[in-house]
Amino acid sequence: MSASTQLTPAMRDVFGQIADLLIPAYKHLPAATTVGVHRALLDDVLTFRPDIVEAFFRGLATIGADTLSADLNNLYRSDPEAFGAISLAASGGYYMSPEVRTALGYPGQESLTYNPHAVPDYLVDHLLERVSLRGPVYRPTPGE
Repeated sequence: MSASTQLTPAMRDVFGQIADLLIPAYKHLPAATTVGVHRALLDDVLTFRPDIVEAFFRGLATIGADTLSADLNNLYRSDPEAFGAISLAASGGYYMSPEVRTALGYPGQESLTYNPHAVPDYLVDHLLERVSLRGPVYRPTPGE
């Protein structure tokens, strides 16, 4: 059974509240739930990172909607792995969102051309000349 089928609407709501607490709206950046981090993006994160699923559910089970802040602080102290899984799910989903990437001006990974025959800048600008003139500098290993 996949992790997304284990998520109930109540669990998604609690996770959304946690995500908004961790990633609130700020200036031109939207809040976590505004981009749907508790919906399809959460499913994607849990699919891409199956290693955090157990800790995610363990941590989510200890947090109540009415005592969110206190429960999250207790989780941070008592189970750092579960807190990390929840935080990773929130931040990972947030930065996967096209709206957030657009707001940050991040186009995603790009294929850059590379000319293997071009002379590197550090050779043209003589950036390494000082280092080569200085000669080798090292510390002998203990016991030599």
